[in-house]
Amino acid sequence: MKRRVVITGIGPATAIGIGKNDFSAGIYGLKTCIAEIPKCYEQNYTFKSRYFVPKPEFSLTDLIHKSVEGMMEESSRLSVLCAKLALEDAGYQIDKAEKHMQVKGLENCPIIIGTGMSSLQTALESYSAHMVGVEMSESDFESRTGSSSSSGTNPNPNPNPRTTGSGTRFNRMVIPMLMTNSPAAWISILFGLKGFNYTLNAACASGTFALGEGYRTILSGRSDVILAGGVEALVEKNGAIMRGFDMLSTLTRAKDGRPQPFSQQRSGFLFSEGSGCVLVLEELERARNRGADIYAEVVDYEACSDAYSIVQMEPSGDSITGLFQKVTQGIKIDYLNAHGTGTLANDDIEAQVIQRIFGAKSTQPYINSTKGILGHSIGASGALEVAVTALSIKESRLHGNLMSEPMDNLNLPLETIETPIDYALSASYGFGGHNALILLKRYEENE
Repeated sequence: MKRRVVITGIGPATAIGIGKNDFSAGIYGLKTCIAEIPKCYEQNYTFKSRYFVPKPEFSLTDLIHKSVEGMMEESSRLSVLCAKLALEDAGYQIDKAEKHMQVKGLENCPIIIGTGMSSLQTALESYSAHMVGVEMSESDFESRTGSSSSSGTNPNPNPNPRTTGSGTRFNRMVIPMLMTNSPAAWISILFGLKGFNYTLNAACASGTFALGEGYRTILSGRSDVILAGGVEALVEKNGAIMRGFDMLSTLTRAKDGRPQPFSQQRSGFLFSEGSGCVLVLEELERARNRGADIYAEVVDYEACSDAYSIVQMEPSGDSITGLFQKVTQGIKIDYLNAHGTGTLANDDIEAQVIQRIFGAKSTQPYINSTKGILGHSIGASGALEVAVTALSIKESRLHGNLMSEPMDNLNLPLETIETPIDYALSASYGFGGHNALILLKRYEENE
């Protein structure tokens, strides 16, 4: 009998809400969190895009000692927070163990985390310090950690890089903080999970790829449960990372910062400094046996490459069309959580694919773009959007699109609506031509 995979835990951390309940209230309430770029961003460059989404503010001191938290770059802090939220939401008990924590029944749980870019704040600071010869002194180290440097730990000087007041210091933990495997590794270390763990990178589709590979892991019988999702932390106190996107002319130039995906007024995506989401995926019988609450069933995942450009979608949309044809064959899709960045070319190509697959507006599923609310968080975006899709199936409602002047011939609700959803798709497309679709369906207990 074919194994079945369900979603039993959702752990989001975003500027509009941390944890499933606050996140859900923000999404369906169409709440945004948009800030104007600080003056310090424009010391040597004038930004075309004037707004961004700040990273969520939080602390892990209720879980771990501050010296341990200090060894993490922001993406790792996000991954640990999201894993905790997902495990708790799935009903797993997290206990204090001799070293850090232990999750009963998940000792061999694997972990797959998608991320688009390695966090760069500590790397840039350490490089600058290296070039000017500034080292972190013993007294600096002890005052910032509350412990002696002989302990072998060295924290991030400040969890909020934009408020760093002192001069740049070389962080001797820069290598483990910079390692792209760190977000997954820290989950394993801190929660005592000894299954395989790794990060993967597929740019803006990273979170979707991670969840898809997690689904395949359970489907193949390699594991009965897995933590999977995506995190991204692009915060940098002087705006250098945001500048990189701005120079590619990919960011919104809207006067109020709203990206308005699939609108005639769109001009680019809204830059997000950081967010994350981890989900618990389980084999159905395991979930049933422990009485888990099930959000939705994962029934398909497919991915492909455009083989076209490092930053542009292939104009014909043929590769994406092929994915849709493979995943939706014989299935009526009620809801599509689109990639919907708000860039001129990408939204146009995506709209053409939707019309090619589903026909006119009257025969299309409901379509929305979560990036219109959250901004674009690169490697985390796919995981957040799968979470939104699962919540929408569970709650029989979907969020509206924040826009004026919708593009023609697209079924875009402008307000949050209640509607039954049996099958729903989440779509992600990333720089480099990485494309992925995940198909979810409503879980019925009597099936």
